[in-house]
Amino acid sequence: MSLQVQVRPSAVEQVQRLLKGQKTDLGVRLYAQPGGGGCCGGGAGAVNFGMAFAKPRPEDEVLKVDGFSLFVDPGSVKFCDGAIVDYVETLEESGFKVTNPTLPEPDAAGAVAGCGSCGNSSDKGGGCGCG
Repeated sequence: MSLQVQVRPSAVEQVQRLLKGQKTDLGVRLYAQPGGGGCCGGGAGAVNFGMAFAKPRPEDEVLKVDGFSLFVDPGSVKFCDGAIVDYVETLEESGFKVTNPTLPEPDAAGAVAGCGSCGNSSDKGGGCGCG
């Protein structure tokens, strides 16, 4: 399997800015954590993405992206394949944003009633953000 991750220009620019002056073996780790059921897990099927500056591990998939490396561990590959990494700055949010339109939509476990303790819900199967 050939891992495909799209890193949008705004994300490339921000990573290059943050890595400037760092050690050359430092890159970006992209990882995925599948959600569990219920409110705090985001409903079955939900996946939470994260990024961190890191050094490569021997088992990582390594993608070269405009002057830096992107590392994905074997457990995250199936969730990260097809992902889009962007950097956004708006009034509502600021920072890196990772989405994967190739993954199935989360089930309705978190979308219908939300958490239950606060009644808040999200259209993407998230709950109230507890935990």
